[in-house]
Amino acid sequence: MSTIWSMQIFAAPLLMTKGGPDNATLSFSLYVYRNAFEYGRMGYASALAWIQLLIAIALTLTALTLSRRFTHYRSA
Repeated sequence: MSTIWSMQIFAAPLLMTKGGPDNATLSFSLYVYRNAFEYGRMGYASALAWIQLLIAIALTLTALTLSRRFTHYRSA
């Protein structure tokens, strides 16, 4: 879950450093934002957002599958 959250972090790098010196704090979401609203590449930013969504879905499904595998219930 923390991997998915870390992919979506946006506000902290934008407000504190705007990507930082030499893009040191540039996150994927901030990269999408820059391409869309600073550089005007809406199509490219949309494709990046779709890729981010697909990765988040894949990680979620993997986590759900693994949680079923490693969860054991005691019978009464």
